[in-house]
Amino acid sequence: MTKTDALPFDHTSSVVDRSPLDVAGLLSRPIWKELRTFLAVAKSRSFAEAAAMLHTSGPTVSREVKRLEEQLGTQLVVSSHSGITLTEAGRALALQLADLDFQLHTLSSNLRRDRADVAGTVAISVTSGLSVAFVAPAVQRLNARFPHIAVDLKDQMSFVDFGKNQAEIMLSMAPLQRADVTSQQIGTLHLIPVAHRRYIETHGVPMLGRLGQHRFLQCSYYTATGEIWDRWRDLVASGLPAHSAANSLAYYSFAKSGAGVALLGNYVLIDPDFVPVELNVHVPIPLHLVALTDRLRAKPVRAVFDWLVEIFADNPMFAADLLLKPAHSAPENDFRAFFNLNRS
Repeated sequence: MTKTDALPFDHTSSVVDRSPLDVAGLLSRPIWKELRTFLAVAKSRSFAEAAAMLHTSGPTVSREVKRLEEQLGTQLVVSSHSGITLTEAGRALALQLADLDFQLHTLSSNLRRDRADVAGTVAISVTSGLSVAFVAPAVQRLNARFPHIAVDLKDQMSFVDFGKNQAEIMLSMAPLQRADVTSQQIGTLHLIPVAHRRYIETHGVPMLGRLGQHRFLQCSYYTATGEIWDRWRDLVASGLPAHSAANSLAYYSFAKSGAGVALLGNYVLIDPDFVPVELNVHVPIPLHLVALTDRLRAKPVRAVFDWLVEIFADNPMFAADLLLKPAHSAPENDFRAFFNLNRS
């Protein structure tokens, strides 16, 4: 090494490359407790509900949030008779705290990872429809093998952004290209027009030449940008005014009650009262199971991941080719039992 190439410091020396643990005075302001209280307020949008969550009193919660605002020098919440509203600064802080909260959960889970027992709680994010139809009914089969595992089913905040869901495993509508995650395709969700027999008995079978006589149910998911939804949107626009729902379970309930024709997964045909309607619409969506690669080394997370693979990969309704006649796989039988569809 020449004189001009010489490094200004010896990078192996602890003097110039110290750990934060070596610096006693390197601390944030003493606001850890207040931050946790504020996160509870942000999630519950009420001092009283946050107090119940934290096992303290409403006035205590209010004081701690006020103290946090004073230390940060900015207003975080606006309180009114209707509840709590986050300011722009409050929402930004709450989102960062939610990420930190999940990181702490992951860290504590990692520290327990080497336990001999396959035990622990695993957070998974699944759409409400698939969660109710297949994941929740199959939990007893998971616990028959792993009695010390619990699953924490999270509302799916995003179909494509793993981080937003704050879960260790996510059922995604797209593969994730990230170095720190493992993504595995486990099947295909086939969306097709269906109608309940109640609707057909009252309005007849919908046909392409008589679309204006029928009501097509709309789900907010299907209003997303993309050519795959164009044909369905055209049908909705051609019919009577459409009932709509942002929640997949509410959307399913519309169809189940006979309120109109819906675009639902072909798996609803396990219910014999649902009938497929031929309107030249078929939307196949690949399903991917995504997990943090590091967390898959933990026995409980790997067990839950493999269990979820079985639920969908072993279900003929999620095969690559569209199936309109249900079979009798274990996941389908779970569906029948859960919705009380077992008939002689």
